Amino acid sequence: MEFLGYEPAEAKDVDLTKAEIIVSAGRGVGKKDNIPVIAALAKAFGGELGASRPVVDAGWVEHSHQVGTTGQTVSPKLYVACGISGAIQHLAGMKKSDFIVAINKDKDAPIGEVADVLVVADVLQFAPALTAKLQG
Repeated sequence: MEFLGYEPAEAKDVDLTKAEIIVSAGRGVGKKDNIPVIAALAKAFGGELGASRPVVDAGWVEHSHQVGTTGQTVSPKLYVACGISGAIQHLAGMKKSDFIVAINKDKDAPIGEVADVLVVADVLQFAPALTAKLQG
């Protein structure tokens, strides 16, 4: 056996496990062109952008931002779920968050079971309004 060298692992785009605030995009944001709305909200909070698996699988967001059993397991102080229904695989990755806010137009979405606050609204109307308030 011979030591040939060392190659460090590829650096992740983002380490969500260290983030205190995560704002995640789900399929409910509609399309890739709407991701900047959620990213702006994350930035206004001083947090990181997260995503559900369907959003990553669709190519809207890089895998390094995925929260859930096939992504990262996180426990931030604040988790904002935007347009995320609450599939069990996603919930497993974020349910240890200190405070969870879910923005969903379906008042019966499973995410409401774990959320501390459920905002029943269209995320594409609510998120820009909240972003403006946080920046103002």
